Amino acid sequence: MICFVITWPRETLVQLHQIPGMPRHAIWSYDRLLKARRLPRATWIFTDFDRLGAWDLELAARVCRVLQQAGMQVLNDPAQAMHRFALLRSLHARGLNRFQVWRPHEQAAVDRWPVFLRTETAHRGPLTDLIHDAAGLRAALAQARAQGHPERDLMVVEYCAQPLRPGLFRKYAAYRVGERLVRALSVHDTQWVAQQGQSGCADVADYQDELEHIDSPPGEPVLRAAFEVSRLQYGRIDYALVDGQVQVYEINSNPFIAILREHAVAARVQAARAVDDGLAQAFQAIDAPPGPAVPVRDALLVQQRRHDRFMWRSRWMI
Repeated sequence: MICFVITWPRETLVQLHQIPGMPRHAIWSYDRLLKARRLPRATWIFTDFDRLGAWDLELAARVCRVLQQAGMQVLNDPAQAMHRFALLRSLHARGLNRFQVWRPHEQAAVDRWPVFLRTETAHRGPLTDLIHDAAGLRAALAQARAQGHPERDLMVVEYCAQPLRPGLFRKYAAYRVGERLVRALSVHDTQWVAQQGQSGCADVADYQDELEHIDSPPGEPVLRAAFEVSRLQYGRIDYALVDGQVQVYEINSNPFIAILREHAVAARVQAARAVDDGLAQAFQAIDAPPGPAVPVRDALLVQQRRHDRFMWRSRWMI
């Protein structure tokens, strides 16, 4: 049994059951988790830390320790997982990434151009086009604040991308499940923001190349090092190759797992099936046998459950 803990509602894992050989699994919301008096014996995977407040993170970390003390395997400790800004700053400091990131209050220190703005928590890509000087950055930050983006959620990111060939960008990705890395399908786009991809911009040779190397993610040693820096044992790492070197853009703790069954190029479908097989084997490797449920007696969690019950009853007295 494998239990995923996510913020709710989310559609990231709804297709997971379609993968042949996928072990039995359940999807828990944090609301359900933090109210539970007993938890099933399973391998637990915590996700979505960038969507949780500090208090919920602390409570989730308490649950994590209850599970660990009961001898269960837990992937992604909420108290240790590194968030986007800290991860990118750390990867640069360790020489794994060549590009730098800054907070808005550090804008005077930005000395490498171009840059762009994005939010740390939302998975929606850049907020701006490329910015080429300090005046443009000041204007972009002012506009972002005027639009209601919280200061603490904004980050300035140095541009670091390179086309595979003129007019075509490729973003690589790989899943980590426990100790295994499984290459994900690449995203192709005509623009440097290769988030969802653009249909028809890659050709048969591009997909054939992907298939031929589907069992070996490019830059695997760097990917493993980046996961260790992030302190995440489950997630998807998105990256590109710039001058042949891996440049990590993010590690998503709750990646969307999509099932691809049809495509105009047969090699793409074959690669998708190979990804499915790799994920199934990786999840099988961390699967946990059934056993007696574990009571949740942590004092802080018990106190929070009492508070939630009191608040629920009180609302009917107003």
